[in-house]
Amino acid sequence: MVEQAYPVTDPAMLRALAHPLRQRIMWELAARGHARAADLAAVTGAPANSLSFHLRTLAKAGLVQESPEHARDGRDRVWQMTHPEGLDLPSVEGGPGVDPLMAERLDWLRGILDESIQRDPKATRAIYLGAVMLTKDESRTMAEEVVEVFDRWRELGVREVAAHPDDPERVFHFTAAFVGNPRPGDAVRDVEVHDLGGSVAGAPDENGSIAT
Repeated sequence: MVEQAYPVTDPAMLRALAHPLRQRIMWELAARGHARAADLAAVTGAPANSLSFHLRTLAKAGLVQESPEHARDGRDRVWQMTHPEGLDLPSVEGGPGVDPLMAERLDWLRGILDESIQRDPKATRAIYLGAVMLTKDESRTMAEEVVEVFDRWRELGVREVAAHPDDPERVFHFTAAFVGNPRPGDAVRDVEVHDLGGSVAGAPDENGSIAT
């Protein structure tokens, strides 16, 4: 059963999330389970004192909290998401701070599709675009199953990065899934997927893309 994400309705939370580095912090904590400011500085390239400031801002907004069970001593500050089940963000019209959030997500998607985001040689890049005829209940069940798959692999990553924090082969992968139908009156358009290679069975090819 998919755990219900925490609905973000507090304007203070949305304002805190509007900053790109704070969004990156949230993604890293979701992928890693917990981290120190120094850990986040190493993966983001931002100064540790800047990371500490942004972590305190997120904590003040109720989005992150200290994780003393992972601290080495009383002075060691380790952070985790307050809502590890995830955040349910409102639509663009939902309130202050939402527009920057949507812009960040759209920029990432655009960069993946048009290949403007540089590939990490240690990561896989896969794109699947498909269509299916389903009832509303069936489509909801399919979406929940996809989320369960993503969550299972995320939890594996959290366990492995805790057990082997210095593994150079374990790198950040961003994942996304969308289920929906066209708006009424939308024209059918051709969709281009880059680097399909020779695969026709739905498996990633040597470039990390998926053919449909």
